[in-house]
Amino acid sequence: MTSHGDICSTEGLMSAWQLRDYGGIESLELVKDLPIPKITSSKDVLVEIKAASVNVLDAWMPDGYGKVAFEQLFRAHLPVTLGRDFAGIVREVGKGVTELKPGDECMGVVPPQSGTGSHAQYVVVTESLVVMKPPNLTMIEAASIPYAGLTAWSGLRSMGGLGEVSNGKQVLIMGAAGGIGSLATQLCKLWGSKVVATCATDAVPLIKNLGSDFIVDYKSPDADSTLRSFGGFDLILDCTGKWDGYDYRLLKTCANAKYLTLVPPILNNLNDYGVIGGIFKTIYDLIAANASLILRFKTLRWVLFSPNSSALRKLRDYAQNDQLKPLIDSVFTFDQLKAAYHKMKSGHARGKIVIEMA
Repeated sequence: MTSHGDICSTEGLMSAWQLRDYGGIESLELVKDLPIPKITSSKDVLVEIKAASVNVLDAWMPDGYGKVAFEQLFRAHLPVTLGRDFAGIVREVGKGVTELKPGDECMGVVPPQSGTGSHAQYVVVTESLVVMKPPNLTMIEAASIPYAGLTAWSGLRSMGGLGEVSNGKQVLIMGAAGGIGSLATQLCKLWGSKVVATCATDAVPLIKNLGSDFIVDYKSPDADSTLRSFGGFDLILDCTGKWDGYDYRLLKTCANAKYLTLVPPILNNLNDYGVIGGIFKTIYDLIAANASLILRFKTLRWVLFSPNSSALRKLRDYAQNDQLKPLIDSVFTFDQLKAAYHKMKSGHARGKIVIEMA
């Protein structure tokens, strides 16, 4: 195995940041003597990670967000390594792997239910969740795409019903400067939608480069009236992290319009009410939220990350053709991971926060 100086100096061992308890970000510990994970399936791929992004889930989990789902549904227990996506170099493949070989530069995603993560020097994932890295992207850029891109894809395609030809549907992306919002904005434009993006004043120059048709500064005193002046949206993707206060008036009436939010109450309900009670509470919440909307042919839908191998390949192709451009907020070194988590938790990142391993 390749050595990385002080980070990994022992043959067969690696370093990883592990969550030891739910005491917040400071409970993360850099452990330097963990065994490098082994391939156990014919479709497994061992990757030496060169860069990994930080996602909202990573910053929230140290406080116990999703604890019940993680431990009781996914059967994963502390200590655990967080981190959901990565870019790196293939070091070993199972006998059934056909599209990757040792030495290939790749990018991929680690599902939350896997019980492991990418904030480590090595990770083992199934072949379907790893693709070749576009040669025009750096490791840092490539690491910023998989998890946010697949979450945006899940919302826009699976929940929102947008196709690769969207026939000019009018879409509002709220919080377009974030990791998911910046990719969602570009995907909607690629698929032929008319896109209105909201962001803070300082992010306007960044969003102009993403191709949205209109940009609304949500801090402007006339932001609400400006949004209403568009005459209603077929789809709203709310990436702002609000738990309530959705403005359904911005949706078109009698047009099967959809409001998508990235913060469903599922994990909080499981934490508060247990598995069975949490499931029933979640069903109730969804029915209650839509009760007043359904007669006007509007719906509220919850967006969840979904592993999707064909979508991951498509995202790779878009990036390789310069149709999807990563937006990077900041880069931290591996030993600065706690600072990266704190920055993510504070909000208002302009694109993705990325950890560089070397």
